[in-house]
Parts: sequence; structure tokens; C-alpha cells
Amino acid sequence: MKPDIEESENLIETEKKDPIAFFDSIYELYEKAEASVGGAVNRFYDIGGFKIQLRFAGEALISYQTPALGHLEIEPVSHPDLTVCLWDSTSTKTIMPPPPWGRNHHHPKRGEIHGFNTDRIHTSFQWGAFALSLLDSDRNLGIYWVDTTAQIPYWETGSPLRTILNVWMSKRGIQLVHAGAVGLSSGGVLLVGKGGSGKSTTALSCINSELFYASDDYSLITCEPTPTVFSIYNTGKKNADDVNRLPFLAEAISNSDRLDSEKAVYFINEHFPEKILKSCPIRAVLVPRITGKTDTSLTATSAAAALASLVPSTMIQLAGAGKEACQIMMQVLKQVPCYYLELGTDLEQIPQVISNLITKQ
Repeated sequence: MKPDIEESENLIETEKKDPIAFFDSIYELYEKAEASVGGAVNRFYDIGGFKIQLRFAGEALISYQTPALGHLEIEPVSHPDLTVCLWDSTSTKTIMPPPPWGRNHHHPKRGEIHGFNTDRIHTSFQWGAFALSLLDSDRNLGIYWVDTTAQIPYWETGSPLRTILNVWMSKRGIQLVHAGAVGLSSGGVLLVGKGGSGKSTTALSCINSELFYASDDYSLITCEPTPTVFSIYNTGKKNADDVNRLPFLAEAISNSDRLDSEKAVYFINEHFPEKILKSCPIRAVLVPRITGKTDTSLTATSAAAALASLVPSTMIQLAGAGKEACQIMMQVLKQVPCYYLELGTDLEQIPQVISNLITKQ
């Protein structure tokens, strides 16, 4: 998708910024792409209690989009709640035309395209992944396109289809948030905070304990009927210069040959499937803070302080997150106790402190 600004501006005027017409035109291209490779390859997942179908035009994108969702894969269903069509131009030899917008029509961080978003249609383009994401909420139909798999960055493989899933789930009272989660089936904790706060270390350290792992970076939450967290990606990520602190995960690093330029990425389900927590009630919200001390402890804090650690990063990172997202986050955090998790250097203490908290709730 290589934009020519002058041509794009003319197309915008010609199409009168009709988001439905644009969606339909891309869906027609998907169908051509699917036909060109001999049909679709389907995968099915149970995400947040909904049945999701991923319909691939050929096999090129499968290894990039499915490992992070592997723990949620299910047998085929005849009537999925949402279908997402995925294709790339290179393997299908189906060319994407220049977009009907210019660079100045993108949201600078989240990727929404001004003039091509309505209550029904969501349109966004992520420059980092060079990926187009579309959703028609009325038809429960999504489209994901990239020019070539060679341009997909490692972080996209670790948390695929964030935009489409976030927008679709939010219309059903479930919010994708920038937060980790660990615990037991009877109850767990939501880990909130900006990058570098210790979320990943906290979540990943729990794999080597009696606790179970839902996420270290993105989770789905709802407040109805009670605060609940759902795992969406079984991925873990860690700064390359910090992986030695978790030696039991060394063999699970999927990109060990690229740590000079990428974070270490773990697909937990491939190595520790027995440690995956798919959902649980939220018993508390923890805001990790690195102290430099030996011991780990808890300090009570307010819902407002926890919100301040959760809302900004969620809103900045996730296209489609708006007023409804804030309301869901606020309602969840108002119903459960919130604490600072004062992280010590003795990593074995971290899961023990969390376990003591949730078993006493």
C-alpha cells in the first residue's frame, strides 16, 4: 500500500470518503486473493467467550498470526461470532491499489484513518507493521492485509489483530487493555503499568510457581457480571539484556538469533501449556514498582492511581479505544482493591506475595 498523495486526494474526492464502499472494495480483493491460491485455510478460536474464525488466503500468514492465539484454538464452528479475512499481496499476487487518503489522514500513533471511521466501519493503518485493518461491525467481518510477510515486525506476531479484536470486543462490553494477568482459576490479579515498570518480570516469574499465566502485556477485561480477565495472547516479552533473570525460560525464547535488535519473545503455550490461565475473576489490581530492595511487598493504593497506570498506555496503543474503554476500565477498578506491588530483587518472592493476596480474598 504505497500512497501517492496527489492521487490519494483525488480518490478521496471521487469516493466521497465512503467507508462502506472502501471496505467492500477491499473485501472483493480478498476474495480474489483467496481464489488465486486455491481457497481459504481456516482456524477457529474462543476469545473472551466468543467464537472467532480466521480465514486465511493461503498459508503465508498463518505462522505469523496464530502462535500467540494457540492456547485458545478450538474445533471448527459453523456460525462464528466474528470472521477475520487475512491476506498478503506477495504470496497471493493480488495487488492493493493506492489508498484513498494521504499520510496526513492517519492518527499519528493509533493509525485510524480520518474520514473512514463510523459506528459501523473501522479503518486503520499501522505504519510499523505496514498493515491495514478493517472491521464491519454490522456484518461481524474483519479484514487484515499486509503487502508481504517480510515486513511483519516481531511485536505484531506477538499480539496479532489487536485493532480488529479491540474494536469488536469493546462493542460487547469487553475491553482489550495494556495489562498482564496471573493467578488461579478461582481468582487472579491484573498487572498494570507502563513499559519498564516490571509487568513482564512479574507475570513471567509466576510460571515458575503455583500460579498460572494469562498475559504479560495485553488482556481482555469486563465488569459484567463481575470483574473478569480473559487471556488473549499467550506471548511473553522481555528485554534482551534481562533474560538471564528468568533462566527457566531460556529454551522458550523464539527469536534467540535476533536479540541484538528485538525483545525476547516467548510463546508460553508451546513450552508450558499446563501453566496457561484462560480466564479468572479479578481479585485485585497491582501496579508494579521496582524498588531495588530484596523483598517484595504490597502497599494499598486508590483506584484513581491504578487507572493512571492503565488508561494512558491503553488509549495510546489501541486504535478504537475511546469513552467506552475508559468506562469499562473505571468500573472494573472501582470494584476491586488496588495495590502497588513493590518489586524486590528476589524473584521467587513475587509470585508468593501475589498468591498470599488472592488466596486471602
